[in-house]
Order: sequence, then structure tokens, then C-alpha cells
Amino acid sequence: MEKWNDVYLRAGTSDGGNYPRTGILSLSPDIIPSGIDPIENPNKYFLVDNWNRDMGRDLIARMQNYIYVRAKNLAGKTQTGRLYLYYCKASLLLYPNFWRNNVIKVADGKDYFEFSVGKDGKIISFDNTQGTFMWSPEMISNDHYCLIGRVVTPDHPNTIPNVGDIDNFADFISHHPDYGWRNVTVVDRDSPDVSIPVDYDQGTTGGEMRIILTCENLPVGSAVAFSCPRPGPSPLINLVKTVIDNPDSEVLGVVSQIPDNWSGSITYHYWSNGHKPLKNFSISLDVIYLVDPGHKLYEYAQDPKYFLPEEMCDSIGPKKAIRLGSHSTWGK
Repeated sequence: MEKWNDVYLRAGTSDGGNYPRTGILSLSPDIIPSGIDPIENPNKYFLVDNWNRDMGRDLIARMQNYIYVRAKNLAGKTQTGRLYLYYCKASLLLYPNFWRNNVIKVADGKDYFEFSVGKDGKIISFDNTQGTFMWSPEMISNDHYCLIGRVVTPDHPNTIPNVGDIDNFADFISHHPDYGWRNVTVVDRDSPDVSIPVDYDQGTTGGEMRIILTCENLPVGSAVAFSCPRPGPSPLINLVKTVIDNPDSEVLGVVSQIPDNWSGSITYHYWSNGHKPLKNFSISLDVIYLVDPGHKLYEYAQDPKYFLPEEMCDSIGPKKAIRLGSHSTWGK
């Protein structure tokens, strides 16, 4: 056996970089489908707390899924490069000319995640500029998807082979530690009844924003959420799926520092969960900015309690609230 001398993706948690690799090669723990909510601290969660665990989950059909890719550097020096991620049906795995075009993009829109990693270091495909890989898979019948990870460095450009160059994909992965392979299942559960994207532009002034959903006359047991995978805000704009327990009015939200000139699409979701909508139900997505006394917009602002739940008004003091953006969905 030889020892790999560059950045690599493990075939299993015990893979130390020797190759050709043996055993099950289609469950790389370093290609990590992680669900529809971002991980709060991916570096700590994936590289420190759970490096020797497979943290992958099923993919949710027709929802934006966060997919993280991690790798380790055996180059004996600081190394730079790119991580790529592709998908294909299992039945097409032997045809690279097909899946090379099925690129899963990172949240900032590029085809790859760019990295720099120190000697003996580990990396995870996330930062607040690029984000991580995002994919909204279609439901698949009588087949399953494969995810293919690819590491490109100056020392190993790692060209994608042509059709006909691979007779056995497992054998190919065994001899190429700069590739990873993971079979994934897509499930058709927990998909929302409605998903509505709303474009948002922060403008030239960044600041701490309250992103809220105001839910009126939603049935108890239904649920809402919103998300925006585009990097820049800290933390990422994301409200986890929350069940409604007040049928009259419920206000839910998060606080995020959004930089100037940032723009993105915030998608809010509604799950009926089998409950009939109430008469005149509505969901409103609002972005609220707080201003201090003396601010040029202060005289036009309103009492924060007009927009925000009480728990989001704690420690606000004399500040007032301005609604920077709003979108509403009305029931009938």
C-alpha cells in the first residue's frame, strides 16, 4: 500500500490515507448531507466534536439541503485548492461525462469551495463568504442518488476521467483518495405545502436586523420556517421549523447582523400538517431595523412592540423600529 501525500476524502472513519482502499467505499463520512437547517459552528461540530463519526442524513426532496464536505491534509505543507461536489443517479455512475455537469453549487453561486489548509490540518466546506454546498433534489424512483466529492490542488489537478475510462467505480475510488463517494437517499417527507421566496436587498447601511414571521389565524399544529443560505449575515438567516400553538397571532423570528450591500432570497415555508386553514389566515415576512434617538429616521419609526414579540424587545431601550421589507401571504 502507498500513503496519499495530499488533501483527501476518507472512504470510512478509519481511513488514514493508505491506498488502494478496501471495504465499503460508497459511504464516505466526509460527504455530509445535513438537512435543511445550517449547523451553527461547522468547524467545531464536524472537525472537532464528530471527526470520527458519520453525521450524514437523508436528503429532503424539493428543499434546499445543506451539504458539507470535509477533508484532511497529508501534504506535509500548507495546501490550497478547491472542493467540488457532483450528483448522479446510481445507474449513471460509470459515465463521468454525464455527472461532471451535475455540479452542486456553494451558496455564493460558485461551482466549488475554495480552501487553504495547514500542514496536517482539516477543513470543512463552510465560511461566511462562500457558505457551503446547497442542493434541492427531486424525488427519485427505482434508483438512488450518488454524491461524488472531488479535491483539486496544485499538486493533484485531478482531472475528471472520460466515459470508458472507468469499468468499476469502486475500484476507481479505491485508487483515488482525492475522490469521495456517498450513496444518498431522498425522502419525500416533511416537505412544506407552500414555499415562497422573497428577494431582499440590505442597501448601503448594514446593521442588526430582526427577521420575523407574523402568523395570523394559523391552525394549531401547523408549522412555519424561513431560511436563506446565502452567506454574509451572522448568523445565517434561518428560523427552524416551528409548530404554531396560538391560533390568533404568533410572531417568530431571529436576529442577524447583515452587512451593507448584501442581497439574497429569503424563503418562508408553511406546513399545514393535515390541519385545515382558518378563515383569513395570513403569514407576513418582515425585516425590522432598530434606530436610536437622534437617527435621521427616528421620527418615522414606531414602537418595537408594534412589530416584535416581547422577548425580542428585551434590552431595546429607547430604540424604535423601522420595517425595511415585507411580504404577506393571505388565505381565503
